[in-house]
Amino acid sequence: MRILTFVVAGLLSCSAMAAQGDHVIGGSVGYGFNDFDGVKDDDSSDGDNFVYDIYYRYMWHDSFGIEAGYFSGDAGLGSAFTSVFSGIKNVEYSGFRATLYGQYRLSERNRLYAKLGVSANELSYERGRPFSNDEFTHESDNSQDLYTAVGWEVRFHSGFGMNIEYQYIPIQALTAQNLNFGISYQF
Repeated sequence: MRILTFVVAGLLSCSAMAAQGDHVIGGSVGYGFNDFDGVKDDDSSDGDNFVYDIYYRYMWHDSFGIEAGYFSGDAGLGSAFTSVFSGIKNVEYSGFRATLYGQYRLSERNRLYAKLGVSANELSYERGRPFSNDEFTHESDNSQDLYTAVGWEVRFHSGFGMNIEYQYIPIQALTAQNLNFGISYQF
């Protein structure tokens, strides 16, 4: 944690204006809610999840780029309570993604952005009968799905940036909606 503090403080303290390059690396962590459908027509499970996302972006234009990343989500505390009613527990998802990135500059430092692309992902969970202590069966599946996100970013002269992002990620029978906070570095 101390190393991260020193790195962030060093990036923020740069007084010389760094040239904004075409490459961006970054990551984010967040919390979100998921809706799990598809076990039965009348069965639905709402839960929560903790997520993280890491990425590399290449900006071929001032406003457009391509981004490759890895994302992952694990069931949160609320999911432990809803699993009693739904019969679905230990929901986890992860995947690689490729997106088109577009941004609109509000000012020199402030930007609104959007990401649209595809993800190659894996969803795994355990399924059993609600209100039962019977044995749960483990299910796992791979697929390709949509990946979307919108957000707001502040980029400093040092190349360091901070952002807040809303993600809408349908993953097979699960739809995740997350709010992430992230940092990035442009070089």
